[in-house]
Amino acid sequence: MRSEAPSEGGLGKVGAVFSLLFLVLLVGVVFFARPLRRYIRESLMQSVTSAHYRVLCPPGALSQAAMTQFATQREPLFTSLNGRLNDIASNAEIWVIFDPDFKASLAAVSPEQLYEVTGETVRTLLRGRVPEVDPAADAEALLHVAWGRPGNPLVAHWAARWLVSGQGQELGMAAAEVEQKIGHKKVADLLGQPLDTNISSQDRALLGAAWINATAELGGAAEVQKLYSAKMKSLDMVEVTKALGTNSTELERKWQMWMYAYIAGMPPANPSMKMPMDMPMSK
Repeated sequence: MRSEAPSEGGLGKVGAVFSLLFLVLLVGVVFFARPLRRYIRESLMQSVTSAHYRVLCPPGALSQAAMTQFATQREPLFTSLNGRLNDIASNAEIWVIFDPDFKASLAAVSPEQLYEVTGETVRTLLRGRVPEVDPAADAEALLHVAWGRPGNPLVAHWAARWLVSGQGQELGMAAAEVEQKIGHKKVADLLGQPLDTNISSQDRALLGAAWINATAELGGAAEVQKLYSAKMKSLDMVEVTKALGTNSTELERKWQMWMYAYIAGMPPANPSMKMPMDMPMSK
């Protein structure tokens, strides 16, 4: 019995299938190449542990003593932050990865940020032989443990700075000093896209954390958690007021009243910063 040769149509279908498989493989390699390289690199790192920290770095980049000292000295920060979260993250372990080749992702909240947080893992740039990382990174990791994945990275960053600040007088006074320097910034200015060019990323982060603090003082930590968890299409007044169940006028009024309460308690940088008794609230 004579077998029939494959038809041209059959060969075309086989070729199309192989082409599709090759394309899928190529996309997979491109998509997973960086995470795979990072996974392999981090798997080969040296590490030390403490009660709540695992510290990693490339072999020889840091001494074991320096890594151990960092982890040990970090424990009081963990205890303080966890206490402000009602000890909900007591069993968490924060991974801090120091890497001389670290580069922040495009999603970083500011160009100056030298770390990024993914879940309970903090990746940061190693500069020199003494490991250092912003305490806000620890706070962001613990917020992830306590409240889950944030709906917006900038809100998570502000909430972390609020948590580190101690949620009190010190943050309010620091924000008042910024207001004396640059004038009042509405919540809409802090959320604005494009960004207000008259405010630096550092001042914006400070005022953002202060706004989170005001939200907590006026509505409770539950309001902050609501804002932190909200899945927003974009960080703007429409989405924020929807998440908090309010309107823009009321949101701006509360923020302005809270801010000027702190400004009233410190000497003005110039006479124009004094708030007249009949000063209208933002509309």
